[in-house]
Amino acid sequence: MNFNSTFLLTYRSFCTSMELLELLEARYNIQPPADLTPEELEIWVTKKQKLIRLRVFNVLKIWLEQYYYEEDSVILDRLLFFTNTSIKDTLSFSAYQLERLIHKRKDACKDLKKLVITQQQDSPDPILPRNLKKFRLLDLDTTEMARQLTLMDFKLYSSIKPVECLDKAWSRDATLNDDHRTPVARNIQASINYCNQVTTWVSDEILSQSEVKKRSTLIKYWVNVAERCRIFNNFNTCMAILSAFDNSAVGRLKRTWEMVGARTNHIVAHIRKLMGASRNFNQYRALIHSVNPPCIPFLGIYLQDLTFIEDGNPNFLKTSKDLINFAKRAKTAEVIREIQQYQTMGYQYRPVEEIQTFIQDNLHSSRDEDQLYKESLKLEPK
Repeated sequence: MNFNSTFLLTYRSFCTSMELLELLEARYNIQPPADLTPEELEIWVTKKQKLIRLRVFNVLKIWLEQYYYEEDSVILDRLLFFTNTSIKDTLSFSAYQLERLIHKRKDACKDLKKLVITQQQDSPDPILPRNLKKFRLLDLDTTEMARQLTLMDFKLYSSIKPVECLDKAWSRDATLNDDHRTPVARNIQASINYCNQVTTWVSDEILSQSEVKKRSTLIKYWVNVAERCRIFNNFNTCMAILSAFDNSAVGRLKRTWEMVGARTNHIVAHIRKLMGASRNFNQYRALIHSVNPPCIPFLGIYLQDLTFIEDGNPNFLKTSKDLINFAKRAKTAEVIREIQQYQTMGYQYRPVEEIQTFIQDNLHSSRDEDQLYKESLKLEPK
């Protein structure tokens, strides 16, 4: 990854967009030393000023084309004025290119909407329950449940912006966030909430059954959903379901798991091994780098990596408190790039509104962990 890409992905960790624009303007308007002869001035203009101005133009162009976000709209009026004055007076064709990009952002692209590539004409037909107006969980085919969860998960994942990955923004509370340089990472937080809600919902469904046989049936159902998610390269939802099997409330149901059967237990063991944390998720990392999109990676690993980078590296160099530690930003940018590479290729499944509404209703109505654990103790006492 080149310097400009790394810089534009991470500059928001140390300055605002307006501050960056002001610095680029100052750099573009660089003036020659006062004591140059006419010949030296000509050489300086040719070999230094023109090159600097071209580089500034290229940064502005790349910024608008690839790294512009809704929050950057505050710079557009000032950038347009700068383009129509300083740049137009010195690089007229470049000014025309920038002006077009600025108007495109002002008129039609308030936010950089990634092109999510899907081929709806090739979408498989949804597997619908007999009565779409009234159905229960087990009326839904496990493949279709996995498809709808995958569509919902991908919508959240593909919305994550680079700025949300900086300074552990996802761990900050909105009420405590009064610094405009560090906006709360609402899309990452939404994805985290989704995973937690899936885990709780799966647990609640299993623990809602008083009979061992019915609990084992629900475990089999969710194991099959998790396996379909794995096949669909939706490792994020797969991990959320697996977390339900391994939590204290469901994991302790010895009689229930004994009734589940060897085949289902084998699938769970395989997913556990694949998503296991041993050797820093070594097996999962190898797999994720070999699969082709569409894919939804397990977001938690990226957040873990970003946390290690943030906590383990100073923001400024130890030798000078005025110099930004760019090596830290380069490491952060590598993780952001990996997140981005799976955001553009969408899934070909058709959304089914009734099923997604059913899922959302359940995600928001499940019992909390304490209630679920108490229920678990009632069902299978120690």
